[in-house]
Amino acid sequence: MSTYVVMAPPEFQDLAGDPRESDRLLFVPDRFSVLAFLFSFIWMLVHRMWLVLLGYLALTLIMEIVALSLGGEATGILALTISLLFGFEAQALRRWSLERKGWRVVGIVDGANPAEAELRFLNKEVVRMTPEPAQPQPPARPVRAPIVPRVGSERVVGLTLGPEARQ
Repeated sequence: MSTYVVMAPPEFQDLAGDPRESDRLLFVPDRFSVLAFLFSFIWMLVHRMWLVLLGYLALTLIMEIVALSLGGEATGILALTISLLFGFEAQALRRWSLERKGWRVVGIVDGANPAEAELRFLNKEVVRMTPEPAQPQPPARPVRAPIVPRVGSERVVGLTLGPEARQ
């Protein structure tokens, strides 16, 4: 099972109004992205992550220059390391890019795949939006006067009679 972060576009109102609004929700998985690991540059272009792409290019350029100065197999090891780190952080960077564009997080849900996660999220939302049936009110009981302990005509205070009876 994977955890999915449910994100809604800036103009998204609520699921209560129109059920077709659920088509605009985006379920971003919180896991390692194999495609981002293998095809980092293309993956960022497809998801329109322009600032992340610029940062990725700057980081890889600096690392490649450092690796070339070291020589040997350092270039390949650094390239693999950068790709591996990006594979782990790609979905978090995707959520960050969406939040910069005005998208907001509306929930978190678990599921084996995006379809199951969507079903679970929408089922939870329908249950949350369904009003609870009105509970029948119990019949009103008559209000009684409070019980005041007395001994004869004297009021009892604690274990003794009131102050006027102690003379």
